[in-house]
This record gives sequence, C-alpha cells and structure tokens, in this order.
Amino acid sequence: MERHLHEDMNRLESTHWWFLARREILAKTIESFVPAGGAILDVGCGTGFVLERLAERYEVHGLDSAELAVEYCKQRGLSNVHLGLLGTADFGRKDFDLVTFLDVIEHLDDDVGALVAAKSMLRERGLVLITVPAFQFLWSAHDEVHHHRRRYTRDSLEQAVRAAGYRPKYVSYFNTVLFPLIAGVRMAQKLLGKRDASDAQEPSPLVNKVLYRAFSAERSLLPKTSLPFGVSLLCVAEKLPSS
Repeated sequence: MERHLHEDMNRLESTHWWFLARREILAKTIESFVPAGGAILDVGCGTGFVLERLAERYEVHGLDSAELAVEYCKQRGLSNVHLGLLGTADFGRKDFDLVTFLDVIEHLDDDVGALVAAKSMLRERGLVLITVPAFQFLWSAHDEVHHHRRRYTRDSLEQAVRAAGYRPKYVSYFNTVLFPLIAGVRMAQKLLGKRDASDAQEPSPLVNKVLYRAFSAERSLLPKTSLPFGVSLLCVAEKLPSS
C-alpha cells in the first residue's frame, strides 16, 4: 500500500463507521475462539487499530511490510510489532494461538502460500482468522487503488484455506445489513461510469452514526450464526494435526 493510504487509515480509523464497527465485530469473534491471555500474531497489521483493541485481552504481536504502518503501531504503544514479511521476523515464539490476516490475502498473488507460511507460527491445532472482501461483482475503483488481486466467495475462501492445510471451523459473510445499500451504490457507479478512488471517506456525523450502528449490530450475530451474504467474508480455521 502507498504511504498516503496508510495516512488515510490512521486519520480515519478512530471515527469512521466501517473501521469502528469492523474492529468490534472482529474482537467479539476472536473472544469466542481464543481465551484471554492467548498469543495473537496479526499479519499485515497496518496502523495497529485492531491490534490495539486486542491488546486489552491478549498478548499481541504484529507484522507489516510498510515502515510507516509499523511507526503508527509504535505510536499506539504496540511494542511487539515488526517490519518485514512472514517468515523473516523473529517474534521469540512460534506457538501462537491465533494468526490473523485481516483484509490481507486479497492483496497477494499467492494467498495459499501465505496461509501455509503461517502454520509454522501456530501451536498444534492453532487457529487462523481471515477476512477478505466478498463477491467479484462488487469490484470497484477502491479495489484497484488498494491493489486487490481478487474478491472471494465462501467457496473460494474455503478452498484456499483447505489447500493450505487448515480445517474451516466457522465461515460467514458480514457487513450484511448494509449489503443492499453498498451493492446498489457500486452498481450505480458502474452504470454511470463513476470511479471514486476509495471508499475511505467519512460521511456526515449523523450518517456515520447510523451506519456504525447498523454494521456493529452484527457483532451480536457473529459467530453464533453464519450470514448468507455480505460485503466481506470471515473464516476461522484450525491447523490440521498432520501439518
């Protein structure tokens, strides 16, 4: 990601409805699978917005290939964040309870390879949590600006996870409540030939509040149920004993 994208994220995350609601949904989901005090490695941790929330309950470590992202993490007081790629950094341990890829593998040519590399960092039957953008028909200029390689369906994500040597434990779409609105906007933009550079623009305070409440309400559903569609997709998978 370019420097300005990290700058935008750092500026918006603490107030923008999508970042705030997503963080609460992820924290709630992780708490359902990983006991307090567990060790978590966030690959592609960005500016550390999610990692900062997880640090309230877990031993957290982060990894990112962007120097500015790591700098922002340090500013948040996240000391166990490394600059580099998976397999190149020394975290002092290789028995994490959970490795997360939060909107990361859609950027990679070899998504399966990244998931395979994470296995060496996990304890026996350790978990990965993956979030990705859903449905190729929702492809927009936002995907292009952020250098996405693909969007996923439930089947294609499960296929990648299984190919990497994991057993899916929970898979669900999310950002479901707002899916009709977002899909409608994306379709209208395509019909009108409008190509906004990014979705990361903060609306008015009232709209921001309404969208946050609509999206964050899903934390009461995940991971109790699997939602049938959404703008994003989430998978928790277990490292197979033989891998």
